[in-house]
Amino acid sequence: MKRHLSADEFSRWMMGDHSPKSLRHVEECAECRSELAKLDSTLLAFRGSAQAWAQVASGSRVNYRAQTPAHKRPLRWMLAAAALLVLLGSVPLYRATRARQIAATAASDTLLLEQVDAEISRAVPEPMEPLVQLVSWGPGPADANENGKTR
Repeated sequence: MKRHLSADEFSRWMMGDHSPKSLRHVEECAECRSELAKLDSTLLAFRGSAQAWAQVASGSRVNYRAQTPAHKRPLRWMLAAAALLVLLGSVPLYRATRARQIAATAASDTLLLEQVDAEISRAVPEPMEPLVQLVSWGPGPADANENGKTR
């Protein structure tokens, strides 16, 4: 056979219907063999995608790992490793921020307690201090009787 296989002969070949004449030609012709290999791989890929679509449409689980080309798997691992590094790098930053928040809260609590302590430790509230200066709380000369005893 001097000519290459026609489109009709390629179709029949893929369905498994090949004559001895076309078989001999494919064995001798590298170009037709290559074309048949391309067609075979294309139909296999189409079959896989049609099966995956049917599984999704029927609601069953699809095995995406089997459909993922091998050259894309390292990319997934690299992305996962990068995400892990970002996560691990943010932990010390979170801890430092949290420690600063705790220290700021402790400082404001300490300041509040000191203010409360100063107000509680006063003998007389601040608004009444002018009155305290007018009144004498201790025994004075007017309060003592002739025996030196206070009333």
